Amino acid sequence: MIVDQHEQKMKKNYLLLIFTLIVISCNKDDSNQDVYTYSYFDKSELTINSREDSYMKYGIIESGENLVFEYRFDAYDEEQIADDEYSETIRFEIDSKLDKFSYSGDELLSIKLVFTPYCFCYFPQNESKNVDPKGTISGEKISNNKWKIKINITFYGDEVKVINENFKLK
Repeated sequence: MIVDQHEQKMKKNYLLLIFTLIVISCNKDDSNQDVYTYSYFDKSELTINSREDSYMKYGIIESGENLVFEYRFDAYDEEQIADDEYSETIRFEIDSKLDKFSYSGDELLSIKLVFTPYCFCYFPQNESKNVDPKGTISGEKISNNKWKIKINITFYGDEVKVINENFKLK
């Protein structure tokens, strides 16, 4: 009789242990997610660089007198997969005295609008891709450190990006 009680107690403990392990293994891990960042920099300017053998352009944020806005996407990096890292940015600059703006067509060139993917990829020179951005971008200052930005732009002929977010001062 004492043995039966002991066996029942052990079975209960084993069941509790198994249940606990199942709950722990099913626990959602939020660290395996993509990251989106919407920010802007004051007293900055954007310099656009490119390479002769590629249509891709790169925006470098430097010290200056304007506001530079940056959307950034960082894909979750699967540690078991080599060279799967991917991120992208959209950057542009506006006059720091503005409280509201809207640009489209050829006006987009004046704000140095640039989309850049960062990956283990090669973007060889291609005339059909080496084109100016098309679409619209607008924004309105909603506080001393926040802007509401709307982007609906096609980059490089076929990379469509639509964003409607608040950008915060960094």
